[in-house]
Amino acid sequence: MLRRILFSNIPMGYFTGAVLGTLVGFFLLMATFSAWNLYNAFIQSRAGQSQQYVTINKQISVLNTMSKDLSGFRPEEIEEIKHADFVADMAPYQRSSFGVQASRDASSNMPYMRTEMFFEAVPERFLDKVPEAWDWKKGQEHIPVIIPKDYLDLYNFGFAKAQGLPNVSKSLVGQFSFELTLYGNSRVEKFTGSIAGFSNRIQSLLVPMGFLEAANARFNPAKNPRPDRLILKLKPNKEKDLYAFLKEKGYETTHDAFQGGKVSLFVHLSGGILLFIASLIILLALIVYALTLQLTVQRNKDEIYQLTLLGYKPIVIFRYYFVVQVILALLVLFVSGVFIQIITSRALEFLAERYIEIEQFSIWPTYLLAAGIMLIFTFITAMNTIKLIRKLARKGTL
Repeated sequence: MLRRILFSNIPMGYFTGAVLGTLVGFFLLMATFSAWNLYNAFIQSRAGQSQQYVTINKQISVLNTMSKDLSGFRPEEIEEIKHADFVADMAPYQRSSFGVQASRDASSNMPYMRTEMFFEAVPERFLDKVPEAWDWKKGQEHIPVIIPKDYLDLYNFGFAKAQGLPNVSKSLVGQFSFELTLYGNSRVEKFTGSIAGFSNRIQSLLVPMGFLEAANARFNPAKNPRPDRLILKLKPNKEKDLYAFLKEKGYETTHDAFQGGKVSLFVHLSGGILLFIASLIILLALIVYALTLQLTVQRNKDEIYQLTLLGYKPIVIFRYYFVVQVILALLVLFVSGVFIQIITSRALEFLAERYIEIEQFSIWPTYLLAAGIMLIFTFITAMNTIKLIRKLARKGTL
């Protein structure tokens, strides 16, 4: 009976709108914060670390075309880059100083091929993934090779289509072997080679470091060229410092090297804007909700005053309004939390289907943030409500 009296004049339209507005605001806040955490977890994961590697070289000009050494990095330049604030790790590309010719006889699904090529090598720690058959020992006549994934795409979607040849998959390419002819220093030797893996990070034809060093010593021992390219592992969020350094020194890198930094900047900027908008929506919705609750109390000011005359204490009357407020707060948190859990699970499944595993992500910080905001708001609203009821109990009107 007491509950019916206290809520007899409740403005249902305003109340429902305030609750729905609060629900939308909390959903936007939780969704934005969860997406932000998901992106940060991706950056810290192994899948996201590939964005932190870049390859740099000196700009090609008329001057350094006259001397090959001018396009290479001097030892002091390498040391300067190695100790730069934005560099976590660095290594020079080792390149072949001998001739390489690759050929393959015609087969039922592949034409005869022959081409001049080159080899480069970097330490294994800079590879996307070290293939199982990557080890090479002295005297071994088979050479494993890593090629850029883009090369396979160019063949499948360019050369193969133009020549009427079948497409080939990664696994099928790995089964093909080819003949390698290495020459230099009045030596000509033949090896066999196969594609052991693919790289999305390094645009070069890579062989094991041990083989390249041994081959350079055998086929061109007198030549020790300066490295033309350096591979860098950047510290997190240091792309801006790298860009300033490259501009100052006249070095260059591929445009895509900065995409990770641009994406990071865009995500953090847009995430901050969305968090700000969601916070405004929540603030406005909570204000409307609080005003609606106070309006409900004021519309029942006569009933509240009469109940106090009958001996009901203000705290007893307040308890009924507070219970409703807590129930609605829990309902808002539960519904928005369920939606966020569903969306987050779908997002993780979507990434997993594309072989992007994120190990360090947790949805709990999002729940704790929403619960903390709702707890603070509930406390403030409760204090204002009990204060209003006490005033009405004393005066009967405001």
